[in-house]
Amino acid sequence: MTAAPVDVIGSAPISFTNSDGAQKFVPLSALQLNGSILELKTAWASAFDPAEKTTLLALATARAAAGELNPPPVPPPRPAISLSAKHAGPEGNGIVVTTTVEAGAPLVAKLSLKAVQTNVYPGLATAKAAALAIGVDSPTGTAGDPLKGTGVAVVKQSSINAATDLPKVVAPTVVPAAGLDVKSADDSKVLFTLLPAAGYTVTGGLSAAVALDPSGTTFTVTVVYDSSKETGTNTKVTLQTLDQLPAQVAYLVKAEAPQSGAALPPLGSTTTTLTGGAPGLTANGLLYTS
Repeated sequence: MTAAPVDVIGSAPISFTNSDGAQKFVPLSALQLNGSILELKTAWASAFDPAEKTTLLALATARAAAGELNPPPVPPPRPAISLSAKHAGPEGNGIVVTTTVEAGAPLVAKLSLKAVQTNVYPGLATAKAAALAIGVDSPTGTAGDPLKGTGVAVVKQSSINAATDLPKVVAPTVVPAAGLDVKSADDSKVLFTLLPAAGYTVTGGLSAAVALDPSGTTFTVTVVYDSSKETGTNTKVTLQTLDQLPAQVAYLVKAEAPQSGAALPPLGSTTTTLTGGAPGLTANGLLYTS
């Protein structure tokens, strides 16, 4: 996209003598920079004949080359939209939010958001170890038992098998609302069941995979939620309706105005990764104006 012309700043107007011997004083407000090219603004074009225009632009170009004329300073980016994970916990770290801004006036321009959360749980030796790492849907409250999960998937408490078998490898598979059974390598038993976290009925955007680690004695569970893979319309919002994100996005994140007030991010797509999540703390991130 071509940048718009900008004003010219400097310490003094430009003066020259025309062919009739008349002294001309030209304010810098008559000039603009179009990229690196100095131009006379349209409103001033009729004030000079062709020879005067040539002289004026030659003098202005020379002053610019000497560093006496410059574009105005570019203001630093400021926070535009604040993003935060819906749930507290370290799993919110690494949530990737892609915000696409369409052309339009700031208050009515349309924005669409996509949110992806990936949680990886490596080095698991047993079903109970998986439950301890991932968390469960209904904690027992007993010391040493798994706590409530804070990721996009949890282990069904009642499904945890005491067996020490390693699981069967599972390629990335959609986790249905009823859960995904992770079975032993010989398919003889269910070691544990992964459930979607509470708060939203998933429709295809949540998947899980199980892989054996190189050691051959442990395994890794990877859970991914991608809002763009959910069914339903990804409703667009504006700066005035940030609290109305579509359900498939709001499952992971919320958007709101920062303390300085909401502003429009750059046109096109911007990717933001949330950080700072910890037990009791939500991960967060900021979109900027440029």
